[in-house]
Amino acid sequence: MPELPEVETAVRELRPALVGKTLQGAWANVPRQLGDMTVRTLARRLRRNRVLAVTRRGKYIVVELERGLLIVHLRMTGRLFVAATERSPHEHLRAGFLLDDGKETLYFKDVRTLGTIRFYPKMEDAAELSKLGWEPLEETISSKVLREVLSSRMQAIKPVLLDQSVWAGVGNIYASEVCWVAGIDPRTSAKRLTQTQCERLCEAVPEVLRQALKRGGSTLRDFMSPDGKYGSYQKEFRVYDREDEPCLRCDGVIQKIVQAQRSTYFCPKCQKKR
Repeated sequence: MPELPEVETAVRELRPALVGKTLQGAWANVPRQLGDMTVRTLARRLRRNRVLAVTRRGKYIVVELERGLLIVHLRMTGRLFVAATERSPHEHLRAGFLLDDGKETLYFKDVRTLGTIRFYPKMEDAAELSKLGWEPLEETISSKVLREVLSSRMQAIKPVLLDQSVWAGVGNIYASEVCWVAGIDPRTSAKRLTQTQCERLCEAVPEVLRQALKRGGSTLRDFMSPDGKYGSYQKEFRVYDREDEPCLRCDGVIQKIVQAQRSTYFCPKCQKKR
């Protein structure tokens, strides 16, 4: 699933292509991806609606309009891109939003059809956004505040990092990388983290995400930016997907375990559980 670096990469590429353009309608061939809204209603809401901004909140792409906002979650295989309007859309194009004179379309491609598209009249109606936690690239959180938030969490720290109500946008890949950079065993109970460990986490989360963003994110299977480029941060993974390979910091060997039904990679030697 695209995480913060991949979604932010998409947002930065979509912004110049969309801001100032006027949506002229929409079509969709997987109605369930629209939630409770029908395709006809969505098309009516978007008609003659100008794009004011393209932003990100957590893993959500937010297209701010003169009247309302369009929110897209890419999930596993979703991709947004602008291209010339096609007469016969490819089978994996699930939705399209016509721009200006109709010669260009903002397409939503999604092989697995797990992505979501939502329209809201105003920001406060988007309940999924109100539940999100800190924005790692924008908000600086003190270790004291973090420790207070984690003080009631018995769960291991790595699954807690996947909780979008803590740090919005952190996913499975970067949670493993963050724990390695911070020198924290991913199995450690969140409430047992020391002040020093919390300080390291506060530094490691934005550090790892910014490094990944510079590389256009990570492409393991499906991720491709709106411009058709692949991310390259996977070439710099310290632990993720490196089971049985040597640790880059000590003479340990990377191990793989399963936490909350997700793969976790770590070095048991330099990420000792306390």
